[in-house]
Amino acid sequence: MAESRTVARCTCGEVELEMTGHPILSAACHCDDCQAGSEQLERLPNAPKILDSAGGTAYLLYRKDRVRCPRGDEHLSDHKLKSTSPTSRVVASCCNTFMYLDFQRGHWLSMSRDRFVEDDWPLQVRIQTRFKPEGSTLPDDAPSYSAYPFKLIGKLVAARIAMLFQR
Repeated sequence: MAESRTVARCTCGEVELEMTGHPILSAACHCDDCQAGSEQLERLPNAPKILDSAGGTAYLLYRKDRVRCPRGDEHLSDHKLKSTSPTSRVVASCCNTFMYLDFQRGHWLSMSRDRFVEDDWPLQVRIQTRFKPEGSTLPDDAPSYSAYPFKLIGKLVAARIAMLFQR
C-alpha cells in the first residue's frame, strides 16, 4: 500500500516540501524561544503571521527522513536566535515564509502548520504554555501542558525507533 503524501508550500509557491506518511504529532508550542523566533520572522518584509493569539506556534512534527524539497531548495535559508543555537528556523527567502523548525540534534522537523495545502490533522496538544503572554487566553481546542507532556516524548521515541527499523 502506498504511503500518503502531503504538500506544504510557501506563500508565493516557489518552495514546495513533500512529506510522506502521517505526522508524529500536531502541536502548538508556546515556549519563549518559539515566540521570539516567530516574532523575529514575522518582522521580515511581507512575512505572513506565525503566532496565534495565545503566543503559540502551530507545528506538524515529521520524521526528517520523511521530508523532502522537490522544488525551491535554493530559496531555503536558516535563521537562528543565537549563532550557537542548535535550532534553525527555515524560511523561504523568496517571500519570507516560515517553513519549518529544525532542532539539529533531533530526528524530526517541526513543520509550520500554516504551510500545508491540506490540513487534515486536528491540533493534539499545546505545550510549554507557562510561557504564554501575560493576559492571553489559551483556546480549549486541545489539552494544554505547562511543559513537555509524556505523550509528546513517547511519540518522539516511537518515531526514532521506527526510523531505526526503517518503517
